[in-house]
Order: sequence, then structure tokens, then C-alpha cells
Amino acid sequence: MKIGFIGAGNMGRAIANGLVAKGVCKADALQCISASGKGSAIMAEQTGARIAASKKELIEQSDVVVLAFKPQHLETITDEEAKAATGKLVVSVLAGRTLASMKAVFPEASNLVRVMPNTPSQIGKGVSTYCFEQTPSDSQQAEVNELLASLGTAYEVAEDQLHVATVINGCGPAFYFRIGQLISEAADARGLDKDLALKLAAETGIGSLELMKASKRDPKDLIDEVVSPNGVTHALLTSLDRQGFPKIIDQSMQDAVDRSIELSQSK
Repeated sequence: MKIGFIGAGNMGRAIANGLVAKGVCKADALQCISASGKGSAIMAEQTGARIAASKKELIEQSDVVVLAFKPQHLETITDEEAKAATGKLVVSVLAGRTLASMKAVFPEASNLVRVMPNTPSQIGKGVSTYCFEQTPSDSQQAEVNELLASLGTAYEVAEDQLHVATVINGCGPAFYFRIGQLISEAADARGLDKDLALKLAAETGIGSLELMKASKRDPKDLIDEVVSPNGVTHALLTSLDRQGFPKIIDQSMQDAVDRSIELSQSK
């Protein structure tokens, strides 16, 4: 499988590095190009990918074309470049760009895939959600599975579900980072070393989420195993509820979903 990357920023490089590290494809099966040339130079140095002379050449010589540039630059693809994508599988990690907008640019692609990855993909622990423009062939499904497995795990959703999924896996890292930040700052204010508090928060979070994933139990049941009546955990959760934490989460998700929909409609 020959893969070409148009755009070589953090996410493009994360995919390329993962593909090579996991043995999905050899370095000589990868090529890249970027607007300034800086990103492609870094990708080439990190992975051994070849830097293409032009986007048209890259598309012509690739089985799978990965769009990893700034979303607002999608329409800069020329008719000649789009024609070169005839019969190719085109995968987009362009935030907010719909399958319809991709179809308008690449009308003759064999299939289109819209992917929402996240930043833990940089260490192979990412979670991606994705959708196809049309029902994929077995080979197309296999190619996308291999591509996204290089980042971590991946789940297929309908495009109209991608707005909600994006808030969970796309925005989710920032949410957990924010929780870690606030916990460490609150602990520091109460006399516990901030760096130690951050380690405790991160490792406790990782362990707790792994337990939730492995147990496949309702989170409420797992909460009940931690909470003792009138104990410390009870005080923590009661305070969160009293201050409107459930409503905050619900409204924050709605606000983010609304913004995702707004951005997709503005392009």
C-alpha cells in the first residue's frame, strides 16, 4: 500500500510514524509534501518518506491519499490534482470538512473517508472516529483499519454522529488535561507538591479509565465501589453535584456540538 500525505503537520507525521513503527508499510511506500516544505522535511527525516515534487505526482503515485493540511485550504486542490485522484482512496483529517465538501473537490475518488483523530495519537494511544462517503469495499475497509491502527484504536460512526463523537474523542484530551491541571493546582494550594499531584492525577486517571474499559460495567457501579456513606469520596461527589457538575458537563457538550455543526456548515 503506497500512501501519500498532502500536509505533514503533527497529525500527518503521527500517522506516518505509526505506520512505519508498526510495520504496516515500509518507508519507501510513503511520500509527502507540505506547503512550506518544513513539515515534509521533518516527516522525511523521521520516517524515511520521500518528498514528492508536486501534489499531482504524489496523488498519481499513491494508493491512499491522506489530507493533513489546514481545513480552509481544501479548495486549493486544482482540477488537475483532483483528476489524478480518480480511483484513489482519499482520507481526510481536516477538522470540520464534511464528506460533501470533499466530494466536491474529489468527485472521482474511489471512496472518501473523514477521520477525527486526537493528540494521544502521537504516542500510539489515540482514539479516532471515522466515516466513509459510501459503503467501502473489503480492501478499502482493510486499508483504513491499517491506517488508523497506527494511531491507536478507531471506531466507525455515521457522519451525523461525528459531531458528538468529536466532542468525546477530539476535544476529550483537553478536558482530561484541564482536570489534571485543576487537580494539581488545588493540591498545590493545599500543600502537596504540584508535580507529585499531577503524577497522582494522571496515573489514577489512567488506571480508573482502564478499569472502566476492561470491566465493561456501568460507571455508576464502579462509583459505588469507591464511595462510603459520609466518607471522603462521598463529600467530593456531593460537592460536585451541589455545584452543578452534571449540568456543566451536559451544557458544555451541547455548546461544543453546536460549534462543531456551525464550523462544518461555514465551509
